[in-house]
Amino acid sequence: MLHVISICLVVGTQFVQSLAVIFRLRLENPEQIVGAQWVQYRIYKFIYYPILIIAIITGFYLAIVTNAFSQGKWLHWKLVLLVILIGFGFLNGRQINDKDLPKPFAMFVHIGIFCVAAVMIYLVKVRPF
Repeated sequence: MLHVISICLVVGTQFVQSLAVIFRLRLENPEQIVGAQWVQYRIYKFIYYPILIIAIITGFYLAIVTNAFSQGKWLHWKLVLLVILIGFGFLNGRQINDKDLPKPFAMFVHIGIFCVAAVMIYLVKVRPF
């Protein structure tokens, strides 16, 4: 249960943070931009990272306890997607402090987080191979 809750929080935090970066690009007042960046940075540093660590630890614990590594290749693909999702998380963190961020790149990260998370959920639910 802890793993599922932490995964929901990790993906939710990433998705909302990337959306907040896109919304921040519309702000024109420098004080508002600095305030938004400060809030985004605090969430990223003090909520995203701790929950990500909990999700990874509990995920590996569940994989070891249930012997999931020998039950097919779906878990290996999920781990590859996890690395990609963490990469999008790092890109999102870099976008928080970027003042000259191009909007298409911000949208790429936002849509990428959604797509990777959707495929991961599919692999866990269906276990196709």
